Formats: sequence, C-alpha cells, structure tokens
Amino acid sequence: MTQETWPGWPWSATSDALQGHQTLRAWAILVAWLAAAGLFSYWQFQRTIVFDAQAASARASAGSGLRAFTERFFRLPSVLLGDPLGALVEKEIRFLTRSPRFRMVFLMGFTFGLLIWLPVALGRQGGPQSFLGTNYLTVVSVYSLLLLSEACFWNSFGFDRSAAQVYFLAPIPFARVIIGKNLSALFFIVLEIGMIALVCGLLGMPLHPHTLAESFSVTAVISIFLLAAGNQLSVRQPRAMNPAASFRSGSTGRVQAILFLIYPIVFVPVGLAYLARYAFDSEIAFFAILALDAAIGAVVYKVSLDAAVAAAGQLKEQMVTALSRGEGPIAA
Repeated sequence: MTQETWPGWPWSATSDALQGHQTLRAWAILVAWLAAAGLFSYWQFQRTIVFDAQAASARASAGSGLRAFTERFFRLPSVLLGDPLGALVEKEIRFLTRSPRFRMVFLMGFTFGLLIWLPVALGRQGGPQSFLGTNYLTVVSVYSLLLLSEACFWNSFGFDRSAAQVYFLAPIPFARVIIGKNLSALFFIVLEIGMIALVCGLLGMPLHPHTLAESFSVTAVISIFLLAAGNQLSVRQPRAMNPAASFRSGSTGRVQAILFLIYPIVFVPVGLAYLARYAFDSEIAFFAILALDAAIGAVVYKVSLDAAVAAAGQLKEQMVTALSRGEGPIAA
C-alpha cells in the first residue's frame, strides 16, 4: 500500500508537469519553490558578504564590561582634544601602557619609591621630624617623576624608533607631535601622583589637602622645565629603546653628563619656593613663588618647543637614522 504524496513538493509538481496532470497548478508550485530558493540564496549571500569573523569576535569581546570601559578610556583624548592631537595622545597612552619597560618604572614609582624613602622620612623615634618627613608625599612624587624621565622627557621618540619617520611624512605639524607626547607624559605623571597618594592613604599615612596641593604643584613646576629641556634632548640626542627591555638603559655618557647639568637648574625654581616659605614662614609666599615659576616655565617651554621644531626640521635624517639603530620588532 502506497501513501499518497503531498502535491506541494517540488518533485510531485515536476512529475505532474511532465505527465500533463494539472499543469497550471504544477508550474505555479515550481515557480513558488524557485522564488523561495532564490530569496533564501540572496539572504545567505548577503550575510556571507558582510560577515567578518575577526570583526565579530572583536565586537563580542568589546562587549564585556572591562573591555568596553578600557576602550572608552583610551578614546577620551580624541573626544576631548580632537584629531590629530587627540589621536597622537591616544596612541602614546595605548603604547606606553603596553610597554613592559614603561610599566616597570611606573609601578616602581608608587611601590619602591614609597619604601626607599620611608626609613629616611621617619627618622629617629622621638626626634624632630626631618624635611623628608614633613614633605614625604612631595619627595616620593618627585622621585617617581625622575623614574619616568627617560621615557617621558629625555627620549620621547625612543620607543617609536624607525617608525618616527611617519611624523615627518604625515601632514601634521611637528609641534603637534611633541605636544601630544608631552600631554601623554603629564597624564601619566598625574596618574602616578594619584597612585602614590592612594597607597599612602591605604597605609594610614596622614594626607591633607595642603600636602596634596603641594605635591601636585611642585611636580607640575618641575615637569614644565623637564619638558622644555627634554624636547631639546629628544630631538638632538635621540636613542632607540626596546620597550620589552625593562631594566636596560639607553642613555649615553654624553646624555648623562647633560642631565647632570640640567637637574640642578631644573630644581632651582622649586628651591626658591621652599626658601620663600622658610624666610617668610608663609604658605602664601610658597605657592606665589610656585605660580611665578610656572609662568616662567611656560615661557621657557614655548621657546624650547619652537627651537625643537626648528631643529627637528634640520636633523630629521639624523633622528630617523639614530632611532633606527637597536633591537626590537620595528628596528631597521
């Protein structure tokens, strides 16, 4: 006994059409099946064309809370500053946070820096508190600033190496490139001081608004002068640095000698502020001198920036050649 086949199947309609049974209905069924197959094929084709496995996996991973927050954080410079300056700052922040060499010195600032100065700051029990004890947060902040100096000030193009040539080929003023690197350096300096203050608070050390203001103000003034001097050194004495080498120093003897002369000059303005505090016994005098130092530093920074841009235009071949030397994945 055979079971009757449903006449709506395409093979049933094909058989009816060939045998001449209900030809009109058979051909209508065949056309309907062909139309359905065509629509399904078009839908599948469209999905295949627009589908990208890597993009899909990236969108899926970016959907996680931490990943999405991190991506929004990295995009903040472009949102706040606009392109191309925001893109330059974003690039620097993204790269430095992935560099083992930079992460090591950044971590040392609010860990090792706190420990190395703690015994000196405490002094003898029952004795008068030393200068380091009363200005512990400021001293540790300045020490962490010196740890970050090679990557943030003295050799800001070192991690770019041979890729630094793009700065001379892209239609972007070289001054914007330097300013972008300086802004990213200031971002990490503020973040470093914030981490130092947070660790001090977690350890139960006394923190007051006055000490926080002093720490940020002193570090800001020193940073302005360090950036002014560092822009000159980064252009005139560039050195390739491997971001994967955590402890290897790239400074030459000449650069070390120059730094030996620069550091005392950079600390003179801050020293005058502390001298004014001691002489007048006034916090107003201290912060007034710091404000004057910051204004002078801004003028020095502007003059140094213009000189660094002019020097880069004359020394770009030497810069790219020097930065192309050394080990690393993008060394020439």
